[in-house]
Amino acid sequence: MHVNRSSTNSQYTMHLNFSVRLFTLLTATIFFCHTVTYAQQRWSAGPRLGLNLSKFVGTGNDTRYAPGAVVGGFIMYSDIRHFGASLDVLYSQKGARQGAPATTIDRINYLELPLAFRYFLTLNGDFRPNIFVGPSLAFNLNNQQFKNSDIGLFAGLQLNWRAGNRQRFLIDGKYTYGLPDIYIGPGSNVIETHNSTFTLTLGYSFGIGRNY
Repeated sequence: MHVNRSSTNSQYTMHLNFSVRLFTLLTATIFFCHTVTYAQQRWSAGPRLGLNLSKFVGTGNDTRYAPGAVVGGFIMYSDIRHFGASLDVLYSQKGARQGAPATTIDRINYLELPLAFRYFLTLNGDFRPNIFVGPSLAFNLNNQQFKNSDIGLFAGLQLNWRAGNRQRFLIDGKYTYGLPDIYIGPGSNVIETHNSTFTLTLGYSFGIGRNY
């Protein structure tokens, strides 16, 4: 039997080219799906508002917790692993209840800049809780009986849910302790005063830049 080798080779080449193209297409599709599945928004920003419960602690202080407002905004970065960081700019009311019935509030209004280093408990998904620690720098805006600034250390937990396309709903709870003695008013030589503050905030973040 006579076999047309030219025709056979041509068919083989066509099948080989088709297989290569199919393999390339499947590989590209799998890579694309993998990329979409694990795409992550690294940068985000948004508003934040909530409540402080603060008092003064230290030698000679007998105060109770006083409520105060906290409102501002933040920018956050999270890498494709577990780590991230955020910087807030906040108007933060601190102080304490004074007196026998503890009805008088000694108020300090701060411009506060907390820098949080975050560890995300999940790599991706609709729910990304994280724990965080960091320093906070605060500038006294109103009360001359206290130092112009305060430096604190804080730790807390954030609950983080997807709320839409590149949008997330945030709940942050943290405790902040002021390191320096901030009181410079009458009797400051015998009274030691540090800020002690619990904070609960709600936030909403919007993605910035491209996904990774």
